[in-house]
Amino acid sequence: MNVLPILENGLFALGQVLRFPVMALLWVCVASSLFMAGHCLLDFVARQRERRAFDIKRWLKDGRALDTDPARLGALPSPLRALVRDVDGARKAGSLQHGGLEHLVLEREERARHSLVPSRMLVKVGPSLGLLGTLIPMGTSLASLATGNLEAMAGQMVVAFTTTIIGLATGTLAYVVAAARQTWVAELVREQRFLAERIAVELGPDALGNEALGNTTLGEELTRRAV
Repeated sequence: MNVLPILENGLFALGQVLRFPVMALLWVCVASSLFMAGHCLLDFVARQRERRAFDIKRWLKDGRALDTDPARLGALPSPLRALVRDVDGARKAGSLQHGGLEHLVLEREERARHSLVPSRMLVKVGPSLGLLGTLIPMGTSLASLATGNLEAMAGQMVVAFTTTIIGLATGTLAYVVAAARQTWVAELVREQRFLAERIAVELGPDALGNEALGNTTLGEELTRRAV
């Protein structure tokens, strides 16, 4: 008994079974990439409105970061404003000591970096599904060619090349979104650490319980813990 033809026919059948889920997932990738692009565009408009003429150094030079008036606090972009409010709430709860401030800042940094995961994943998943959607119809196309059915072969080839185009297009769009968000996240992390340094100075070592840090700055400590 020749087992090889059975295995080959089984793999061919399995590839045809995967055809529907691959096509369905490609549509999911298309919808996801369009949603990400639209959400990124809205975030861009919001950032332009919030950060028009904003400079974190000038803002800190004009007064304290904590215990400031609501109008001045409202000049901060929403992520930095949320950080100040979280620190103020943690200070009132007495949870800033012994690494509490560092943990709070790192938690917000991790949350910001997590927003990059969907677009980065789609950069790889989209083209991969496009390749699968290309190779699966190619098998059917070659089988049609063997039987002389050129019309069926042409139809399968159209499907194969179309899935390639769609997969690459979704991956390209996701890459643009990921690149834009990466820049925003890097800027946010830098500003949050700078603001946290100022907050740590205002609170003092007694409030933070960080006497053991010595001459180490909060930014250096955050970098060490993030590695």
